[in-house]
Formats: sequence, C-alpha cells, structure tokens
Amino acid sequence: MSKVWVIVLSIIGGLFLLAIIAIGGIVYWVTQNKDRWIHSAEQFGKEAKEFGAKTNNEGCLKEALSRHKGDKSITGRISTQIFLKVCLEESEPSPGFCEGVPPKGEKLKSVNWTLKKCAEVELQNDQDCRTMFSAVQEYCHRGKQQPEK
Repeated sequence: MSKVWVIVLSIIGGLFLLAIIAIGGIVYWVTQNKDRWIHSAEQFGKEAKEFGAKTNNEGCLKEALSRHKGDKSITGRISTQIFLKVCLEESEPSPGFCEGVPPKGEKLKSVNWTLKKCAEVELQNDQDCRTMFSAVQEYCHRGKQQPEK
C-alpha cells in the first residue's frame, strides 16, 4: 500500500474516531440535562394553563409573541411553542380570533396568511413567528369543533 493511501486511511480513521467521541459527548450531555428539560417543560405547561385561565386567545398570542421577542434561543423557542399551544386550549375564545385563518392543508393560503400575520407584529423575517401562527391555525381548525361557535 502506498504512503498516500496510508495517510488517507489514517485521516478517515481519525475523523471517524472524532465523530464517535462527539456523538458520545452529545449523548452524555442529553442524559445529564433531560430531567431539567422535562421539569422545565412541565413548568411552562403549568404556567401556560394558569395564564390561559385568566385571559382569552388574543391574550395568549400576545404573551407568546412577547416571550418570543425576548428569548429567541432554542429553549426559548420551544418553551414559547409549548406556552402558546397550552394557553390557547385553556383560554376563553376571542371574538374573531379564528376569522380568516386558513386550514394548514391549504399551503399557499397558509404561507401568505402567516407571512402577513408576522409582518403585522414586525417579525416578517422570523421563521419561528410563522411556527407560532401555525399553532394558531392548528387551534382554529382542530378536531371536531371550532373554538368560536
């Protein structure tokens, strides 16, 4: 075997070893933090239920958008999504909240609607804003009943 092949195989082996070490580190980090994440998610759910019990759909959305603007980290985005979904389910219906909200299955209308809504709250270039309004779509078109009958 030529010297070039020995070098190439050594580099590939080294990269493979680094990948295994990185994966091991990630697994260790996740196992060390999962209980804290679960507890945190439970707290956000509890907080969202309490907040939702005191407000309406519009109040939940305003609070979620405010939280999102204040914390755009990965954990902040996840907690805001949890908060919004739970809060909407617990809150009182707001008149007109679901008016004009297209079903998620209507892709073009959904994209245009979420872009418009994000622009209205000055988050037009924010992918996570669109995700929040997708949660509103899910709420407004969920299962057997519409929230405002």
